[in-house]
Amino acid sequence: MKIKREYIYGGIAAIVLISAVFYIKYFPIKPKENKIKTEEDQILWMVDKNGYLYYPLNRGDIKFRRDNYSETENLTISKIIYQSTQGNIYGLLVLPKAVTEQLPGIVLLPGAGVSKESELKLAEKIAGLNAAVFVIDQRGTGETDGIFPTLDEDYADFSAGKEPMQHLMVYDALRAYDLLYSAPFVDPGRIMIAGESLGGRIAIIAAALDRNIKGVLVISSAGLDFKPKGDEGKDAFLLSIDSDYYIDLITPRKLVMMHNYYDKNIPLTNAIRTYQKAQQPKKFALVNDTTCNHGYCDSMYAGLVEALDYLVDIKSKTLVSIPDKPE
Repeated sequence: MKIKREYIYGGIAAIVLISAVFYIKYFPIKPKENKIKTEEDQILWMVDKNGYLYYPLNRGDIKFRRDNYSETENLTISKIIYQSTQGNIYGLLVLPKAVTEQLPGIVLLPGAGVSKESELKLAEKIAGLNAAVFVIDQRGTGETDGIFPTLDEDYADFSAGKEPMQHLMVYDALRAYDLLYSAPFVDPGRIMIAGESLGGRIAIIAAALDRNIKGVLVISSAGLDFKPKGDEGKDAFLLSIDSDYYIDLITPRKLVMMHNYYDKNIPLTNAIRTYQKAQQPKKFALVNDTTCNHGYCDSMYAGLVEALDYLVDIKSKTLVSIPDKPE
């Protein structure tokens, strides 16, 4: 992604060299490729005047703790606590018990106010297809600290040079990707990001920022379709959190959007509008389920299997090919 750097919105008034930037403190463990040398090196966060959010690709190794949580007949579930900017993020890692090869990895981002436990059923469905699934509590939800601000409050923080909540959530998603990337049981070339509702919007932005992410699955979500109003600072902020502004950067990686015709929170027309802004390769899966108000529905399962196969070559264990009977 090319970012013009004529103007930067951040918390430091002036920094010498080519452009102004705002640094936030991060504490890595051992640096990747020795590019980060000390325990208190600072990393870059910025938004340019055109509204593009930026985080570095080299985010350093990730510090985390893993504890046993529960298990089912075929799956193990671990609680993960990992370090992100300004706090810890809590998640659940769901794995098949019998792992004989590196698995595709899926970061799963819930919608606003939806806990990782509420998303666990979907995570288990995906892991049952032979994948590693990492679902997190987003900021201000479940065990992850924070109070989710209004849009005006988030913009006020941005104007004051503070990293806004919706940017922090993008960074949290990138660090969740880093965690799966570092796992020996995950195929680093097959890690995708999925999200429902708000999580879908964050997923698109995160994947646009880090082109190593294999693909994106968006469930019951749409962008903001924001049109600049002439207020340079506010326009830049609102564009920076609008997935519509980033979705065309997913290509040449794959995108799948899934939606219910009867979704009561996000109209189908909004989802289609967002989808039309994406470039190929992409797919749209539509269900007609009068019993499903918003988010993932069981009626989406067949489309989910097809989407995961399309994105990271996951095939359902129940879908097998039987050769023709020899003559």
